[in-house]
Amino acid sequence: MTSDAPGRPPAGRRLPIEVSAVTAILALALAIMAGAGAAVYQQSTGASYQSYSVLLIDQPTVIATTPSDAPLTKLQALRYQYAGLLRTDVIGAPVGRQLGVPTAQVESHLTALVDPSSFTFDIVARGADPSSSNKLAQAATEELIHYVRQQQANIGVQAIDRVVLTEVTTPTQGTKIAPGLTKTLASGVIAFIVVGVAFVIIADLLRRRR
Repeated sequence: MTSDAPGRPPAGRRLPIEVSAVTAILALALAIMAGAGAAVYQQSTGASYQSYSVLLIDQPTVIATTPSDAPLTKLQALRYQYAGLLRTDVIGAPVGRQLGVPTAQVESHLTALVDPSSFTFDIVARGADPSSSNKLAQAATEELIHYVRQQQANIGVQAIDRVVLTEVTTPTQGTKIAPGLTKTLASGVIAFIVVGVAFVIIADLLRRRR
């Protein structure tokens, strides 16, 4: 009685898929190309950049001449009020006209971050490239400062008594925030596996039909 050699399929049986050395090399090469291509594509099409400015809210004369904390409490409330305007037409419409983009796009790409322990807040802008996020952040910052100044002038508040927004940090070229390294690698790995396995299966089917 004979037995099959270790590591080989029993006589008369065939492996579900037989892979030659050439097929394996081609599958590996195509899989690597597909994985690299998917990663590059993910980086180029899904890119998102972020720029921000920091504004300080103040009312110097009123704070200096008022013994109570009432002006400070009011400024804290106004900070949230002004920050909330970024995603409304009050700011979005003029910024959109200035940059030549739809108002809805401006509003969806702006966010305010308010630190409850300070008198500053951040204007954060997203864009498809470093320049567009920077331009949006700067335009929104200037428009909000103008709005606050003009609103008080319209109701007759004297310049010395006005609430003032001061840009203390100027936006710079946007920094990349998406896609992250994990997402890019995942796209590459998935493409590598799918293309490699598909090539091996197709090559085996073609071989069996010969």
